[in-house]
Amino acid sequence: MPSLAVNPPTPPAPVVTQPQVVLDKQFQTPKPYTGASSWQGYREYFERLATVNGWSTTEQKTEQLALALEGPASEVLRDSDTSQPQAYSVIWEAVARRFGSLDGTREAMRRFGSRRQEENETIPDFEQALRTLHREAWPAATPEQRDAALKRRFEDGLISTEMTQFLRLHARDLDFNATVIKARQFAEATGQSKPKQRVNFIDTRPKSPAQPEWEPLLNGFKEMMTEALQPLQRALRSQTQGNAPRIAASTPPQSRPATPQLNPPPRGAWQNQQQRNGQGFRGGNANQSGGTSRGFFQP
Repeated sequence: MPSLAVNPPTPPAPVVTQPQVVLDKQFQTPKPYTGASSWQGYREYFERLATVNGWSTTEQKTEQLALALEGPASEVLRDSDTSQPQAYSVIWEAVARRFGSLDGTREAMRRFGSRRQEENETIPDFEQALRTLHREAWPAATPEQRDAALKRRFEDGLISTEMTQFLRLHARDLDFNATVIKARQFAEATGQSKPKQRVNFIDTRPKSPAQPEWEPLLNGFKEMMTEALQPLQRALRSQTQGNAPRIAASTPPQSRPATPQLNPPPRGAWQNQQQRNGQGFRGGNANQSGGTSRGFFQP
């Protein structure tokens, strides 16, 4: 008879439970806004931060925005009621009136048309500045219009004329992004990618307390004016000497005639002369009446 073997039952496999991983989302605090930068740029940053932090309601955004405003920007909260449903929009309108221009679109157009690369501004920074200004000036522009305007302003606003000529020759058919890449390649090849460093010379020599700061400038100005007036003075002196009348040659002292010396009259001569004058005057009248020609003085 066959034997019946009973197999023991197989134990069930143990259930392995994996631990649940809970991700703790880090809350990011918004950067403070004081009004020193563009309020439109800060609003875009705040909206992105609200999305990351999960601020879905306007109450949460209003609370965080009120905490982020500091300094002069916090003054707009005095006239705003943060408990109202429209408080979030009201605060942004107050910030725009306080730190924005009266005609922001036209101001952005003017700034975009006159924007040029600054001395120590890199190519990426100049590119981003143009993009920001164009977005503020023409928010409803098509991609084709935006690309053409940015490319034209970028080439005309470069500080390097050699780079401008290079792009006009080798990037005529490229879009704005490719043109910027060409410009960066040219800057790296020619060593223009690094900003220039300014060297300031500081005079460390001790200054005399008794000497005013303006005295060296005044002395230098006097020396400069003296050197500038010397040719004019020489010209005036030569002209004066040429127009002066010639003085006749003076007689030597040896050949000059001796000046006669008059001896004083003796005493009593003046009285005798007066008597003679009186007789001569009377005699003169008689001569005139009688017609006889006699001398004026009678001896």
